[in-house]
Formats: sequence, structure tokens, C-alpha cells
Amino acid sequence: MHSEGLERDIIIILCLGLSITSTNIGRDMTKMNSVLAALIAPLLVAGASGNAAAQGPSLKLLDYQTTVPAGWTPRAPSSTSRLAQFIVPGPDSANNAEVVVFSFGNTPGGNVEANLTRWRGQFSTPDGSPVSEKVTRDSSGAFPITIAEYRGTYRRGVGAGSADSVRTGQALVSAIVETPRGALFIQLFGPAARVISERDTFVRFVKGLK
Repeated sequence: MHSEGLERDIIIILCLGLSITSTNIGRDMTKMNSVLAALIAPLLVAGASGNAAAQGPSLKLLDYQTTVPAGWTPRAPSSTSRLAQFIVPGPDSANNAEVVVFSFGNTPGGNVEANLTRWRGQFSTPDGSPVSEKVTRDSSGAFPITIAEYRGTYRRGVGAGSADSVRTGQALVSAIVETPRGALFIQLFGPAARVISERDTFVRFVKGLK
């Protein structure tokens, strides 16, 4: 339940109670207070549980924690270099996106530029024009973060990617988080429309690391 709706319902109930008590002054005030409390309590409980559900569970990555967005479905990591992975459901299974968190040990921050070059090389366009790329750097939080975004035909995999992984109409949002324990590589990828719609939620997940 949204907080605005909760506040509105409580105000309506309180106004109702004031209207009734103003016309029945001196009549069983204790009973009226009990009725109002019984009406308001479920609304408060519903509001609290709704807020908790929206936040999602906490996730530990190395020695740090962030909050998993509601709606992301956890999956067992498919390799030892993956600390976590999630499905981001779309309107159907063909339009699901994925989130994967990688750690390769105490990787120095100098790998940032090399990874940007590699990710850019995994994308192409039908007409051979330059691949759409956006790179932002943020040092305002607990760790320096580089976020790179690409769109086009995606050949995902080690190095330049494998031939059987080629998909058109894809997008990648990839974050490099430089922690004292080594770099975390956090990626959101899949059909462009789904990735774009989930981008802001993904960035909050990344920047939530503390």
C-alpha cells in the first residue's frame, strides 16, 4: 500500500470518528476509541509490510552489502566467479533481462579501461556505424564506480563473445565497483527495452553497496 493512500484512509477514518463523537458527546467514548483503533491498525500493518516488500532482501557481496530490488528472481551462480545472479522478469520469458555480479579477486582498478574496450567490442550495428556508448564515473559514494552502457547486436561471452551468443536488439549496463577487496563487475543485460526500463533500479542497487 502506498503511503499516500494509507494517510488518506487514516484521515477519512479520523474525520468519521470526529463527526460521530461531535454529535454524541459524552456517549461511550471508550467504545468509540476502540472502534477507531481497530480500523486504523490493519492499515498501519499493511503499509509497513508493503514498504518492507518493496525494499527486498539484503545481499552480501565480498565484505559489503546492498539491497536486492523487489521483483528480481535469484538464481544459483553458474560459476565460481559469479557471486550472485538474478532474472529480471519481462512480459514473457523471451524478454527477461539478467543481472550478474562477478568477482575475480583483488583485481586492480587499471582493468577499467580494458573492460570498456572489450564490452564495446562485443557490440555491433547492422550498418556498421559506431556503437552507442555512454560512460559515467561516480566517486560520491562508498566506492568509485564506472558505469558503461551499450546498445545494438550483442555477442556475449569471454573476449569478443561466442558466435552462438549473438542477439540483436540488446543492451548492456555494466558497472565496475572498485572496492578495497577488489573490483566487482555488475552487469544488467538482455532485450534493450527491458534493460532500459530497469536501468535506474539497477544503478540504485549498485550505488547501494556499503
